Amino acid sequence: MNNPMWHTLRVGTGSEIVLVVDFSADAGREAAGFSDLVPLLPDRYTVQAPRRTTWTDDADGAVDPSARLQEWLSTADLFGPEVVAVLGYCAGCRLSVAFADRIAGPIPPEVVLFDPLPVVPQSLWQEYAKAVTQLAPGLGEDVVDQATERARARADAATSVEELARWLGESYAELAPRGCEELGVDVEFAEQLISRLTGYLRYLAIAAAAPLSSGRAPALVLRSHEPVPPALLEHADARQLERVDARQLDTPRVELLRNQEAADLVTRLLAGRSRDATGFPPAHSSR
Repeated sequence: MNNPMWHTLRVGTGSEIVLVVDFSADAGREAAGFSDLVPLLPDRYTVQAPRRTTWTDDADGAVDPSARLQEWLSTADLFGPEVVAVLGYCAGCRLSVAFADRIAGPIPPEVVLFDPLPVVPQSLWQEYAKAVTQLAPGLGEDVVDQATERARARADAATSVEELARWLGESYAELAPRGCEELGVDVEFAEQLISRLTGYLRYLAIAAAAPLSSGRAPALVLRSHEPVPPALLEHADARQLERVDARQLDTPRVELLRNQEAADLVTRLLAGRSRDATGFPPAHSSR
């Protein structure tokens, strides 16, 4: 498949495809990514993920998140029954469910969610606050406190995640160069910080625009041992998952996507799907 919104993490030995949805599937970040999970899955599966540019292009707002969401969802037409599962992580879980709903085929793909969290205005504020706090050595504690409190009030009053994402991005774009200048850090690094945060805020706005699934519930929810914030438990996303098969693993969130037990549960689920579809166990794999 040749599409600028998707790239291949691994070419499998078989015809089955697993799609994974996150802000970035890249390895090397603090939290494990789907690139860390892929080697733990049977090698017969080809694994594909959205490119990061799917979420970060037009971060200046030239294309609104709802339009970008629909553009991405339309790529489901490129896939068919060869897709056996769609996996989502954190804010990407609602995106993965919405995408799975759009894939045509006689047997819907399995949906597995890793630490699903709904996107609410406070989610964006938390990301902004973390980024601004890192500028404290240059900006000073008073400036950081004022900025984060002003942003908190904005989030509490927000009626549009998209507008909040834009406001927070603009606020951070004013603060980051000042903080970096005080620390003697060049402007290019400040631009990288701004690009990273504004891109992630835009991703959250796109995820917030995804509809709640009208189809069947996810097959499996895998949670780390970190508790879900109480404010999120009453959110529509959380309530929709109340009766889903959920497993809590003894691992922190940052390690969830490199956890062997999590990979084994996904593998078992997909093996059962293959057996149900053919009446026979899946062909032998090197894993």
